[in-house]
Amino acid sequence: MTKMLGFICCLFLGTFVVDADSIPQPPEEHSRFGIKIPTGELAEFLRWRKNRVPLISHHRGGPAPGFPENAIETMDNALKYGPGLMEIDVAQLADGELILMHDDTLDRTTTGTGEVRGSSWNMIKNLHLKDENQEVTKFRIPKFDEVLGWTKGRAILTLDIKSGTDFGRVVAAVEKSGAQDYVIAIAYTLAQAKAFHEIAPWMPITVTMLNDADIAAVLASGIPQGLVVAWTGLGVKSSEFYQKLHGKGWRVIMGTLGSGPRAIDNQIAANDNDARYFELFRQGVDVIATDRFWAVQNQIRNPNLYFFTREERSQAH
Repeated sequence: MTKMLGFICCLFLGTFVVDADSIPQPPEEHSRFGIKIPTGELAEFLRWRKNRVPLISHHRGGPAPGFPENAIETMDNALKYGPGLMEIDVAQLADGELILMHDDTLDRTTTGTGEVRGSSWNMIKNLHLKDENQEVTKFRIPKFDEVLGWTKGRAILTLDIKSGTDFGRVVAAVEKSGAQDYVIAIAYTLAQAKAFHEIAPWMPITVTMLNDADIAAVLASGIPQGLVVAWTGLGVKSSEFYQKLHGKGWRVIMGTLGSGPRAIDNQIAANDNDARYFELFRQGVDVIATDRFWAVQNQIRNPNLYFFTREERSQAH
């Protein structure tokens, strides 16, 4: 038995049928899938191995109609369909409070207006979040420390640190909450990855690698290979390239998300071809970052492939 099986054990539900571009009801409303990482073992969980588990990364926490992006309730809803990573956006307010918010302004995703960085927690704490259809929900903007408390034993967060946010403050919040085994930093450049590593030498980091030169640069960066996860962008690379990354022990994350006809999610939905997601895993992708989490979960939800824990929960948190 490999060490991988120490991270995850099983209980499966039946499959669900997905029509093109529709979101099905979850198999069981009160069930949640989760990932539980033993203390100090996140890097080992992320290390590539031949029997690796296909995973998804829920873009902005997996928004859906009635469930706004970057909300605890939204992530909880996504876990009804299967386990995975939760990509979230961490922003800093004028008073230093860390919250989840993607945009520079409050206008699109909340009932408020104005710049995020110019707001205080007291100014925004009573606002309501809007879903992707601009419908006002009952959910409110979460503090980052609330999300850290929620995620332990449930999901691995990938942190998109927004402009103007103090990464040192982010790291301090993670350490205070004891959530070190449930966070990964997203770096947009190798220089940023190195800076993040200096501040949090224990934290795994996703680093962009699109070609052999990028691989060589990461190897020479001083960041331990065991803390690196390879982000290969929004396009499909060759199986040979994925094999090179796997040879370094790196898992591969690629994105099918995005807007417009070039986004792979949109292409798959338009052609009713969800099986393409499974083909990406077969080519060598290990984690798909997607806006269509329900469709990807339906493709990898196979008891012959992998096992995850399932728990009964009456509340989100």
